[in-house]
Amino acid sequence: MNKKGHKKRLKIRGLLVIILFIYLLGNIIYYFVRMPLKNIEITGNTYLKNNDITNYLNLDGILYIKANTPKIKKELLKLDLVKNAKVTKNLFGTLKIEIEEEDILFYNLNSKKIVLASGKEIEYDKEFLGIPILINIVPDAIYKEFIEKLIKVDKNILSQVSEMEYSPSVINDKVVDDKRFLFRMNDGNTIYINTINIEKINDYLEIYEAIVNKNGDINGCLYLDSNSENNHFNNCESEKIEVDEDNEQN
Repeated sequence: MNKKGHKKRLKIRGLLVIILFIYLLGNIIYYFVRMPLKNIEITGNTYLKNNDITNYLNLDGILYIKANTPKIKKELLKLDLVKNAKVTKNLFGTLKIEIEEEDILFYNLNSKKIVLASGKEIEYDKEFLGIPILINIVPDAIYKEFIEKLIKVDKNILSQVSEMEYSPSVINDKVVDDKRFLFRMNDGNTIYINTINIEKINDYLEIYEAIVNKNGDINGCLYLDSNSENNHFNNCESEKIEVDEDNEQN
């Protein structure tokens, strides 16, 4: 075997390897170009439903290569309920969307809008469970302060509030606390609290457990609107008697 023939065979083999590599690379590129988006994984969303997100992004039947992650993130951040988002995709055709939602503080029955922790109010046609309802009108300055203070309330505690009502404290026809609210809880209790002491409600479960241990399992009115560390509690029956007596006197 001469050297020329050996070199020629090596060149042919090398050329075949290059052709095979180009062929495989072409097939891989074609596969990814034509590969549809096989799966969409959405995490972190509570209020926004998966179908709402995918319909909004118009991802149905889209090709994998056309799923532009920076563009998708940009579109998601346009949603009022989205605080932040992370969008990635893997080589197996899966698009992963991690959502960080804005906290919803309450539904304003007067304006028919939901109020976010950012202070923004938005119209929304969905019904959210576990969202308190503010049932009456609040003066503008107090309303703004109320939102700022409510942000400091633990989300788990806030989800146990069914209704919130602006309820200034009045003595002898004189307003003594114009920043007081009444919270009706899902467990049947009522809490009076003002914006100054609103963080006290974060200890609600511990406070009520102590009340139950002392008085038994009863429902009533808990007053957390005082700067005092002593928490005043009246059961529902005593509250009803006092109201009836006042009505009789009037």
